[in-house]
Amino acid sequence: MTKKKTQKVYFNSDQQIEKLKRDGLHIPDEKHAKRRLKWEGYYNFAVGYNRLFKDQNKRYRKGVSFAHVEALFDFDKRLREIVYEATQQVECNIKAMLSDVFSARYGVDEKLYLREENFTQAPTELPHVRWIIGTCRSALQDACKTGSSAYRDYIAYYDKTYRHVPFWVLIRLLSFGNASKFLSLLKTDDGREIAREYGVAYPDLCNMIELLVCFRNIAAHGERVYCAHLPRVRLTQTLGVLTKLQLPKRQDGTALYGNNDCMAMLVALKYVLPKKAFDEYFAQLKRAVETLESQLPAFAYHRVLHEMGLQGSWKKLDLM
Repeated sequence: MTKKKTQKVYFNSDQQIEKLKRDGLHIPDEKHAKRRLKWEGYYNFAVGYNRLFKDQNKRYRKGVSFAHVEALFDFDKRLREIVYEATQQVECNIKAMLSDVFSARYGVDEKLYLREENFTQAPTELPHVRWIIGTCRSALQDACKTGSSAYRDYIAYYDKTYRHVPFWVLIRLLSFGNASKFLSLLKTDDGREIAREYGVAYPDLCNMIELLVCFRNIAAHGERVYCAHLPRVRLTQTLGVLTKLQLPKRQDGTALYGNNDCMAMLVALKYVLPKKAFDEYFAQLKRAVETLESQLPAFAYHRVLHEMGLQGSWKKLDLM
């Protein structure tokens, strides 16, 4: 016989506080706690970040206070900011590389450069090639429609003045995800030319950019970053930096960390950002981690590092 699930009920601010206290959370300043829950949202704040602080009976461990949950919430908020800013720079850089190589090879008129023969000829990728071409053409058409929410004056200007829109202009319309897809559908020689600028193989560059798109989307939508583990994308494990990090592995030799977690994201950023930029973002992250260590009980802090995959020699990543 299937057990009927209990329906969730709405709790007002007083009931939310009482629920947290019944579960064992210490709340010395209830007025502050109510205000924080109101502005951040009970589910997003308390429910979203309480797992690390609870025991097997789903009660808060002894000594855990509202300030501890608050510290983790604020840390993750800062982490989202760092990830978003870093991946925004990656997006700008990869779009510049794409537009330079693609424009040099296939011209400035979309009627010429948006042709199937200018992309990979792998039969399995043909539907994707047609999709990205269609996406680009639709974006251009929508951007030229006056009064449309997709209207862009700079696109309309090129179309009206020159009767074509160069790829270096078009690419500004593409999302980071679509730019990543465009990169993966290039001819091998074109992709290799871009990858050389990053000092990596073309397939590895595509892999890292796809992984960073995923983390960018998580950060942009306000979801938890510190414990994010991508369901589909995995960082290629042949990268030299991963070996230098000396990350723990499972008994079968497979990656325990640096696969689809924050550690993997950091490794990808290490390869695709200019060194100065990476060092600045990495320094910000280390400061945030150090602050968190001073705010959390040791057990919770080490759980955060585990969730993020910050193991081995991770603190020396900027020196590798």
